[in-house]
Amino acid sequence: MTQPGRIAAAGFRRELGLWDTTVVVAGAIIGIGIFVNPSNVARILPAPEWMLLVWLAGGALAMIGGFVYAELGSRLPQVGGQYVYLSRAWGPFAGFLYGFALLFVINTGGIAAVASALASYVDGSFVPLGAVGRLGLAAGVIVLLTEINVRGVRPGKRANNSLMILKLGGIAAIGVLMLVKRPAAATTYHLPMVSEVTLTAFFAALVPVLFAYGGWQNCGSLAAEIRDAGRTLARANILGVALVVVVYVGLNWIYLRVLPPAEVAASTALAADVARALAGELGARFVAALTVVSCLGFLAVITMTGPRLYYAMAEDGLFLRRAATLHPRFGTPSFTLRLQAGVALVLLVSQTYDQLLSYVVFCDWLFFGLTAAGLFLLRRAPGDVHGNHFRAPGHPWTTAIFVAISAGVVANSFVAAPRQAAAGCAVLAVGTVAYRIYGRQARRR
Repeated sequence: MTQPGRIAAAGFRRELGLWDTTVVVAGAIIGIGIFVNPSNVARILPAPEWMLLVWLAGGALAMIGGFVYAELGSRLPQVGGQYVYLSRAWGPFAGFLYGFALLFVINTGGIAAVASALASYVDGSFVPLGAVGRLGLAAGVIVLLTEINVRGVRPGKRANNSLMILKLGGIAAIGVLMLVKRPAAATTYHLPMVSEVTLTAFFAALVPVLFAYGGWQNCGSLAAEIRDAGRTLARANILGVALVVVVYVGLNWIYLRVLPPAEVAASTALAADVARALAGELGARFVAALTVVSCLGFLAVITMTGPRLYYAMAEDGLFLRRAATLHPRFGTPSFTLRLQAGVALVLLVSQTYDQLLSYVVFCDWLFFGLTAAGLFLLRRAPGDVHGNHFRAPGHPWTTAIFVAISAGVVANSFVAAPRQAAAGCAVLAVGTVAYRIYGRQARRR
């Protein structure tokens, strides 16, 4: 078996600069969650000050996570990203389990769910499609974005960058519209006593916030295609997460400026309701279009990143041999790109992605915590020196906080959603069996 997470850059083309990589970080985070999740938060924390505070707290935690992954990416700028970090710190079993969960639950379930949501927005706001039409559109988007990425990292980055510009432009337009309309403040701020907001409620509200902030870990998989990867990954992680924090807190302030907290909590399509209050039905349709663009941007990034990780697993002998091949002309992991699309299409057609997504928080934060804890091991590894790589500010304290919060989210899953947590454990158990098979094969090579 090869050294876990060895660099396997032969054949990859370094086409991604700082802006491109920052777009990957931010694009993997900004999906549809920010357009709907604030309502879930408002149902738990009705005080507007605490609603903003929990988004700031989530942003602070995301920044700490961004710092941790910035150092890991700077230390290990290798194709495979989080798979490499886990494998180097904890051994190949941990890396394999993450890759297994990514292929069969996290990435593919997310792709199927967001593609389905995109089709529903098109059906509800623009063109009547019906059930078959929605399914066809969702499947078509998955296939189209996959084939764009098969044809090279350059077409993929152009799609990512264009969609991010449209996404940020649309969000900025909502802010400009609010400034032009200057609605009377719908919310009066006064910081309530801490006793009015229990710690349990605050952490319960933090769960959907953390779900909305998730995604900063994805860009590390592209290290073999990033120019000056060690430095660029660190800077892009920090810039991308910071951009998202500004966008998220700003949008929540706009929501609460336009609608009172009770209406925010009652809304099932918050961004559309805010835009409707500002500009009528035209505003609501604009937000529907913005949501479609946001879905496309998220799908474009996730489609690009995951297959590089599966490729790295195969290079280490822990996945199908064919998965370790690149397209002879385009230099992309075409097999794993299409494999990922195939799994996502199966989940889409079988309508099982909703159940799978309920396991995502458990799986994601389990591996977030393990990855961050791995930084302690990597810093203590023999031969570790303070080289030119980025160092996470505040380590070990900030990293310890991130690990503790990650453990809390995982533990809370067993209390708040025991079935989903048990199902997440079942996924990992299946992954353990798969590892025994592939691990045995790898040792024979």
